[in-house]
Amino acid sequence: MQLRHILAAADDSPEGRLAVLIGARLSALASARFTVLTVAQAVDAPGMQAKLLQDLRRMVYGELAKIEGAVPEPVLAVAAGLPGIEIGRYAETEAADLVVVGRKRRSELQRLLIGDTADSVARRSRTPCLFVKAGQEQMQRVLVSLDGTERGMAVLLAAMDFTRAIAARLHAVTVEQPTRTKAEAPRLLTGRSAARLAQAVDDLRQSTNLGGGEWEVRPSIAQESPLVIQRGRVVDAVLTEVERSQADVLVLGYHRGGLVRRRHRGLRASPGGWRTMRPVPS
Repeated sequence: MQLRHILAAADDSPEGRLAVLIGARLSALASARFTVLTVAQAVDAPGMQAKLLQDLRRMVYGELAKIEGAVPEPVLAVAAGLPGIEIGRYAETEAADLVVVGRKRRSELQRLLIGDTADSVARRSRTPCLFVKAGQEQMQRVLVSLDGTERGMAVLLAAMDFTRAIAARLHAVTVEQPTRTKAEAPRLLTGRSAARLAQAVDDLRQSTNLGGGEWEVRPSIAQESPLVIQRGRVVDAVLTEVERSQADVLVLGYHRGGLVRRRHRGLRASPGGWRTMRPVPS
């Protein structure tokens, strides 16, 4: 994943403004083109598109003024339709490499009744997405969740590219089945898939340059490794590692399409100090 064109989906909410701020900072770090898109349900009234662009320009440049140093000159765009559909469509049409979307804090009932743009973008977008929550701007530690499959390794490569672009620190987590008793907890890696995954991650660590970024290596059961192996239910175990490592960004793969199902609030929202990035849709 090369960050050559970053798209921020914006509105006049704190989350929409943060998407602009984060998108601009990422574009500056990666020397990428930067576009800010806002979506309105209708723009056919006389003068409506011009007014939307004027309002967008005022908001965007207000956010850019908060950034120290040079940032790319943004391209401003207005689309008509449903944000959850048009954001992904615009990203694909304009060859964006990353979409930055603000995620609003809503209750379960609100999400069921009025939906959520971030959920909709995640289900439809073919472009990797970074979901951000108001008040959280730090992106120094990146955690990638792996399942040992070939698709999972593609997620790792995307996380490495992202880490390289923003000069962050990267480590990985995988989850194995829980043991029934503490006595059964192995002192060594016994799962073949986990052992192979640990070796693959370490091979990449030894052979790949993360540029200004770096691998975050920590003591493992068998060796020093950037891979942490958790046991238990996948969602709970991943979130445990997020909190334990104080990760700012969680990178995970996802399947496009399907109904919205609340697997766990942590994989839909970005609680605490972390945000979710979902690359490599299938």
